Amino acid sequence: MKKGGLASSAKRESAWWLMLAAFLAYTGMYAVRKAFLAAQFDAALLWGLDLKTVLVISQVLGYMLSKFLGIKLVSEMKGDRRPRALFLFVGMGLLMLLLFAWLPPNWRPLALFLNGLPLGMVFGLVLSYLEGRRNTELLAAALSATFIFSTGLVKTVGLWLLQSFAVSEFQMPFLTGLIFFPIFLLAIWMLSKSAAPSLEDVEARTERKPMLAADRKRFLKEHGLGFGFLVLMYVVLTIVRDIRDNFIVDFWAGRGQEPDPALLSLTEIPIAVLILIIAAAGIMFKSNYKAFKVGMLLTALCSILLILSSVYFELSVLSPVLWVILSGFALYLPYILFHTMIFERFIALFRVSGTVGFLFYVADALGYSGSVAIMLYKQFGQGAAGWGAFMIDLNRIVGIALLGLSVLAWFYVRKSRAKRVLEVSY
Repeated sequence: MKKGGLASSAKRESAWWLMLAAFLAYTGMYAVRKAFLAAQFDAALLWGLDLKTVLVISQVLGYMLSKFLGIKLVSEMKGDRRPRALFLFVGMGLLMLLLFAWLPPNWRPLALFLNGLPLGMVFGLVLSYLEGRRNTELLAAALSATFIFSTGLVKTVGLWLLQSFAVSEFQMPFLTGLIFFPIFLLAIWMLSKSAAPSLEDVEARTERKPMLAADRKRFLKEHGLGFGFLVLMYVVLTIVRDIRDNFIVDFWAGRGQEPDPALLSLTEIPIAVLILIIAAAGIMFKSNYKAFKVGMLLTALCSILLILSSVYFELSVLSPVLWVILSGFALYLPYILFHTMIFERFIALFRVSGTVGFLFYVADALGYSGSVAIMLYKQFGQGAAGWGAFMIDLNRIVGIALLGLSVLAWFYVRKSRAKRVLEVSY
């Protein structure tokens, strides 16, 4: 009995246990949030607007509001309340998909708004189990891989249900979420059994504890400018990543290609694998300063790749598949680095005793606000333009902005660190 208990405890403390739990948890949530994007809704209109765009905006509005709520709720939530909160949030999201399947057309946007409202807090709760450890980059890489791989996986399952079982486009999201829900329940149990960070972890990365209002104000007062640069970088990455994620099926349809379940996963798998390896390699840097420096350098290089790949695609040098892979890599690597290394090392570098969830929820709230604004602009300002041309232009603009912001963020951290070292020496 004792031997089994020790073996069980060791397993719960292993990196693989946490990596698998995080991956399964977010995959289960993505099935509830992203499956409806596999449908095209046959170019239907609602209130004179494209139905899919209305549905996407409705859900993102709920998700965006969830991020604003999460600035307080997730930042302050204690560990023993997280498993129940995860169950309630995803369970509510799934229930809203059931309503989405049967409500009259005019009420379906409300169902997706209420679907997105609780789901935005899942990320911070899952990340709270992973942060503040010496191998956080490795653990968060597994969580972040779901952003790339699982979004294609759940859409693949959605398309499979549509094409093989003739379910309606309105029933498909609930059925997809239901298929993945037992996996999500398993993940909650695994996370609840995971061990807390060790004393060595705390020494290397600082203690991670709930941040109350006074803690959040103090952080912004001391590090607001540098955090502001990082937030702007994260906002532009979130916008283009969200647009790509929401309308990649429409991009392929606009090029005269029938949506293919295999294509949605195959174009994402090489991106996910390579980025997972690069992001996980962040654990090799014991120095928080060097790790942050590498994060900014990789972000700058990816911004250049984002610009060049879009230019060469417009010149027909790159095929659509190659452009999707290259631009996806250039976009997702810095986006994932924020989740695995950049915010994590920023807190550790300046010895902030708090949770990285606060940083993410400020950045996410503004990022999804920007995403909604861009979709509204596309709908009312460039309605005639196809999603393909719009995505190319957006990639190019974001690449330029990201390059400039990464340089500013790096100079801020270098200057602040030098000042801090000087103050300590005196």
